[in-house]
Amino acid sequence: MTAMCGPADSAGAEGLVDAFLAGQQAMYADGEEAAVDELLADDVTWHVPGRSPIAGDFSGRAAVLRYLRFRRSLAGETMETTERGQSHHGDGVIRLADRHARVAEGDVFWRTADVYRVANGKIAEAWSVPLDHQYVEEAWAAARPRPFVYAQRVRPQDCAASTMLGHPRFLEFFEAAFIECWRDRFGRIDASLGDERSLTVGAVNVNYIGGVCCDDEIQISVSLDRITKRSITVHYEAVVDARTVAEATSRYVCLDRTGNPAPLPDAITAHRR
Repeated sequence: MTAMCGPADSAGAEGLVDAFLAGQQAMYADGEEAAVDELLADDVTWHVPGRSPIAGDFSGRAAVLRYLRFRRSLAGETMETTERGQSHHGDGVIRLADRHARVAEGDVFWRTADVYRVANGKIAEAWSVPLDHQYVEEAWAAARPRPFVYAQRVRPQDCAASTMLGHPRFLEFFEAAFIECWRDRFGRIDASLGDERSLTVGAVNVNYIGGVCCDDEIQISVSLDRITKRSITVHYEAVVDARTVAEATSRYVCLDRTGNPAPLPDAITAHRR
């Protein structure tokens, strides 16, 4: 059974989060990561909901540091945070914060409710939840690189169970769009990865918004949101006649011949932002 934290433990958690946030602000200002690195647990997890380029779930200190570094880079090193409120109980600390960043030559202002769980003197888990979710999604979408656009017409065999495109077939359309995007950016998958590597889907999340009928032409915009040492996060937007019918994100993981995680080739990771 987990023991309840008393007032002293609660105050300690609050002080640790204060120190972490000061270090994070220094990191955003000048790139200094030492204070942030020191206060993250080895197995820390970080959660940012949504499908924007700054959304995702990150596990492990190295992955969280890469994410914070990536977010700073995406905003052109302009991230600023102003605390607006706080609460704490036991090992949990909640902060209400106003944030500002310069994204794609436009100013973005948003508010988040940030929840931190402290364990053994380290940040063990964090959630950063935007209070205006749709605004954040749209504002940060401007930071995406130029998308690759793939078009495919829906055939009768794609709608075997009805007159509408089925969800499993939709996933195949996204896969085809990703393969063509990869070919456009890096060449054929087998040639660009080499004989020792392959890609597999580590996660996929789809929001089906509207129906797609036989003979509709789907245009799928594909953006490579984030390239890390071993994985690629991809965003898709599917449109029919200027109407968004689905949005999705997927994460592809690079594996070696034995099925273990492997680093992507340097020619691929050179495109990291």
